[in-house]
Amino acid sequence: MKTLIRPLSLLFLLAFGLWASAQVEKIEDAIEDENYLRVVKISEKNMDDKELKKDPRIYYYHAMGLYELSKDEFYFEDHPEAIKLAVRSVFKGLKKDDDTTAITPFLRFVDDLVVRQNELAYDQYNINKYSKAHKMYRYSYELNDDRMAYYMMGKTALLMEDTALAESHYKQLVKWYNQDLANDDRRALQEVDVFAYFIDKYWKVKNYDSANYYLDNGREIFGRDKKIDFYQKRIGLEQINSMPPSALMMEYIKKNLAYFPTDTNFLHKENALYIYLLKNHILSQRYMEADTMLGQFINEKVARSNHEDVFQMQQGDQFIERKPENVLWKLTEYFHNFKHRLSSTYLLNKYIHMTASSDTAPAIAERWLVIADYTFESKPMPFAAFVLAEALDSTNQHPDLIALRTKVITEREDQKLAVAEMGALYSLMKDEYSFNESGDNLEKLQKIGDTYLDVLSQNVMFSTAKEVMVELQAYDPNKDYEKQLEYLAREDFYQNYFLSKTKGVDAEGNEVNAFLWDGQISRCEEGSVPPEIQQKVLDRINYFRRNAGVPEVLFDAATNELCQKAALMMQVNNRLDHNPTRNWRCYSEDGVYAAKHSLLVQNANTSIAVTSLMADQKNPTVGNRRWLLYPSGRIYGHGSTDNVAVIWALDDSGTTDTAEYMEKPICWPPAGYVPQMMLFKHWSFSMYQNLDSATVEVVQDGKALDLEIQNLVDGYGAPTLVFTPGIKRESLPERSSFEVSVTLSNGSKYSYTVKSFNYDPSKL
Repeated sequence: MKTLIRPLSLLFLLAFGLWASAQVEKIEDAIEDENYLRVVKISEKNMDDKELKKDPRIYYYHAMGLYELSKDEFYFEDHPEAIKLAVRSVFKGLKKDDDTTAITPFLRFVDDLVVRQNELAYDQYNINKYSKAHKMYRYSYELNDDRMAYYMMGKTALLMEDTALAESHYKQLVKWYNQDLANDDRRALQEVDVFAYFIDKYWKVKNYDSANYYLDNGREIFGRDKKIDFYQKRIGLEQINSMPPSALMMEYIKKNLAYFPTDTNFLHKENALYIYLLKNHILSQRYMEADTMLGQFINEKVARSNHEDVFQMQQGDQFIERKPENVLWKLTEYFHNFKHRLSSTYLLNKYIHMTASSDTAPAIAERWLVIADYTFESKPMPFAAFVLAEALDSTNQHPDLIALRTKVITEREDQKLAVAEMGALYSLMKDEYSFNESGDNLEKLQKIGDTYLDVLSQNVMFSTAKEVMVELQAYDPNKDYEKQLEYLAREDFYQNYFLSKTKGVDAEGNEVNAFLWDGQISRCEEGSVPPEIQQKVLDRINYFRRNAGVPEVLFDAATNELCQKAALMMQVNNRLDHNPTRNWRCYSEDGVYAAKHSLLVQNANTSIAVTSLMADQKNPTVGNRRWLLYPSGRIYGHGSTDNVAVIWALDDSGTTDTAEYMEKPICWPPAGYVPQMMLFKHWSFSMYQNLDSATVEVVQDGKALDLEIQNLVDGYGAPTLVFTPGIKRESLPERSSFEVSVTLSNGSKYSYTVKSFNYDPSKL
């Protein structure tokens, strides 16, 4: 029996093979004739055959027929499932194609089918049918490992809010892209959005390290790309803004400048950091580090002068010059304009030695003469006066320079000068009088000083006028400026403190209610503060700063907006916190950022909050006052609701040399005349010195007062000694004089007089 079965089986298989081949030939003939309806019919008929349906080619041909038919728009309109059925047929064929050899002749067709499938999937994607699109893209990827389909699987998963699935796709794509990079394969499909997704994800939560990893990786693969550039710039600026000034910050700036060499923001940041670090090196007498950094700065500016985009660069970099000495000269002017006296002096001497014909004393003196004369001919008078003063010091009062000073004073003493020029002339005359204390020079000094006072009064420059009066009185004790000094103090208080009210009673007794918050708690709308109210808040802050002897500050619109968002958060959650968490109502990253850098007040707003912070009645460290009077502050901000105020004051962007306050104290109440209502409970004395074990004496109208010295606490603005005199404001006479003496542990003694007077415009 067995011997009969084998030949019959062989005959059957041979016959079946011939018949199957005949069926395939029919299909192929139909394909050659482009009769794809016949291809589909024969294939479908064979798929019903018990034996033929095992042949994977039948399914591949069936799919091919459907694909070709779908190209006819009329057919596809009647048979919209044609591509779907074609894809299904290919999968059926693959299940029967055990060693995947039968598919080989059909691979090009499968690629074409995937392209068509992707087009249809994209149609679904465009009408927001993301789940269906994802499924179709998945079939495409499974058919031929199509990378575009895999990318779109990730993209549709994101839109389906399946973040885990989307990220798994994107991470795999990142892996493939890096393999392409390693293999130097530039033909493989790559999508920058994969990197943009991860960059954006980590940027939003301020995880800059991870964001930068994907930025750098994406940059390596895609080079210059608009999306990569966008994130590079935004993240770079944010990261730089959040960093303390340092070598690391410089590294980040230069990294970004490599991609955006003409970007004004990065150019400004670079210059600001150079200037900050240079200033600190000079102040700390680290001259080797200062010279190294100065050399690097100069070389970079000269190199940029040869860049093809030099004209664009100059919009953001004022120091670009072709000659090194010109860079140094510009930097010297900059430091002087922003009152970095020590730094500008150091750089000016560098400039003189760099440009002198030799290092001999005569050559140096000759150069000083040339430059001093040049500055009076071509530069603003304040800078020229500074150069002349330095020239005189450096040349040991060279006679020709003394003659130049006398000539300048004589030529300009009767000219009508602006405030800054008049101040420079007054400074020159003080030096002239110090050199020759003759009666004629004293008379000339007083004449120029009085003219300067008139100009200051016309320009409402109260603090400078006060300083000049004090100086002139010291030169001639017979001159009495006391009434004028008290008048200035009254005017300053009235114009910049009393008129900055936003609530209370005005001088006519009328109710003041200038600020009404327009925010909406239910909608988390922070509202806004009108410009005129912002100005009142700024006037009050600067009233305190000016009288305490520190530079005035500015408000920045963007900073005000951040403060307003923080104020909303404090209002809605009915508490103050410098580090709000994500579970806070009306939470925002901008609001949190402002809260970290600001002073927070509850139950007060706008200018009322400024006084509350300055008084700091319940705070024996007066930390709020110390930040409001921080000498290095320059850009502040403010936001208010009807019950909360946020004042951005933790700012270090100012240009003031803190070395100035190693000998000059910042006091409140300040030296000189001040209304009684400004004598707050806690008095403060700030100075960049060691205040440990310092002693304080306060004598009121000849009588020593009991006082309590508070514990020293660092971390709030400048180092500060706080003491609480035993006085009651309501019991003070119309006028009082408080002699304050502070003695440091090193024996240094600082004395000043606070002269209070009773003045309340609302009761006049």
